[in-house]
Amino acid sequence: MKEEASLMKPEALLWVDFETTGTDREVDEPLEVGLECTDVLGETSYGSYHHVIRPVELSLYDLSPLTFSMHSDNGLLFELVGGSPRDDARRTVENAVGEFVESLAQRFTLVPAGTNVDFDLAFLNRMDVDMGLLSYRKFDLTTLRYYLRFIDCPDDPYTGHHGSHRVRDCIKRDIQDYRWYRKLLKGAW
Repeated sequence: MKEEASLMKPEALLWVDFETTGTDREVDEPLEVGLECTDVLGETSYGSYHHVIRPVELSLYDLSPLTFSMHSDNGLLFELVGGSPRDDARRTVENAVGEFVESLAQRFTLVPAGTNVDFDLAFLNRMDVDMGLLSYRKFDLTTLRYYLRFIDCPDDPYTGHHGSHRVRDCIKRDIQDYRWYRKLLKGAW
């Protein structure tokens, strides 16, 4: 019955990104979450959510030197120190993320999208978001990026994961890259 209901809803891409204390999905803590829902072409936005997540405890020793440097440079650690403990509390953010996803799932079949989607879905799952609201299919731009590299595409705009390493910027970059990949692949036919 659930499968039939989801087939009647249009698909939408749910772009997901987390900034974390490290790369261990089981141990490291989420520090920032970003979600944006677009149509399957990445052209129309149906809503977005972004929030810094204040961990219950955060020791600078929990961060690798690379992570510490990155989140110091991009202002995330400053926001964690200067933000409101009530609004940024993990449980509050978890509830808001769950509500955001639930509201979108009423209208769309949500296909998780982004760079390294499995990494971000692991953190979304740890936030107790009902993963049954998301399609079991995923759209990972890493696959397209590897493919273009493997075929020596001279026009690939992706030059690595540069930028601020903030969720809004990463999601914006992913959507822009996706639009470019669509044009490139469409021109191939």
